[in-house]
Amino acid sequence: MSHDGERFRSEVEQLADATIAAGGRILGLSDQAVAETIIRDYFRTQPAAVGRHIVDVGAAFGSVAQVFLNDGWTAHLLEPDPVCQQILQRRFAAYGSRVRLFPFAAAGEDQESVPFQQNSTPGLSGLSPNPFGTTSGSIAVRTVRLDSFLVSLGVPRVDFLKIDTEGNDFVALETYDFAGLPPALVFVEYSYYFAGQCEALLRRAIATMKAHGYLAVIFEYDDDGNFKRGNWNHRLTAIHLDYARVPTRPLAFGNILFHSQDDSHLPQVLAAAIRALTLMENTEA
Repeated sequence: MSHDGERFRSEVEQLADATIAAGGRILGLSDQAVAETIIRDYFRTQPAAVGRHIVDVGAAFGSVAQVFLNDGWTAHLLEPDPVCQQILQRRFAAYGSRVRLFPFAAAGEDQESVPFQQNSTPGLSGLSPNPFGTTSGSIAVRTVRLDSFLVSLGVPRVDFLKIDTEGNDFVALETYDFAGLPPALVFVEYSYYFAGQCEALLRRAIATMKAHGYLAVIFEYDDDGNFKRGNWNHRLTAIHLDYARVPTRPLAFGNILFHSQDDSHLPQVLAAAIRALTLMENTEA
């Protein structure tokens, strides 16, 4: 990124710091809200593209994918939890062939049968036990590498890659072919609650993505102890656009939005969204 681009990212980070410190609407900028506003606006304000496509890894209830399906996109969804599969099948029946659902988990190797930990709370199941909810049992699922799997399907383009696999997120990310199918945006969940996820892992992942030509926007949240009580409310505490500001709190969690290092449009859309939230706050005051 150019010097002007780096300066603008720094300015956006400072704007976010000031707005979050003031409190209000921006504290409710959840991952779903990021998808519905920032990511959606990013694509809507770009030149129209024919056949935009989302790959949703760990689709859960499909709430993120539906944002883009409503705009005419196509989607490949990976979701190994049978409970979530039933929800997805009902939710997306009307979209017909624009949606393809696969009962597979993304992992580091293609395997026919791997233990998958089902959680009593739908959406919290994964290849390893979740620190929240209760593991209700184990089923065997097929695992796939994203690179070989998408090649086998003949996917011609991916505009948006979203990964939320309850602890296996960066393993899945590492199997994606960024040279062959470069997405405009990549949205990955992280959580230091999961074994193996920590500040060092985030730094490695960000460095790897930078080698692929992507820069990171990190959304950091705090649950104020709610998750341990089975309450999923949380609030935004920071937006980091600087590699040096990787979250350091022991129980930090959130999402990383990766964008091309040559793309100045995403920081502009992010800045506009933050200002819009501030304007709404001032208007209602």
